[in-house]
Amino acid sequence: MNLKGIIPTGPQVAREALIVLGGLLVAAFILSRFPKLRKFVTDNSLTVKDSKGNTLY
Repeated sequence: MNLKGIIPTGPQVAREALIVLGGLLVAAFILSRFPKLRKFVTDNSLTVKDSKGNTLY
């Protein structure tokens, strides 16, 4: 069994990490520019609160 074809190399992992980080930054920028879109995302997000009303997640 050859694992070299399955396990990604360091540069491949770094490239994917940069792509994910870039997408996250673009999404955050877009949400900051459109208040209606931000409200839509917030309204459809799951929040978990404890018995004291503190937001856990």
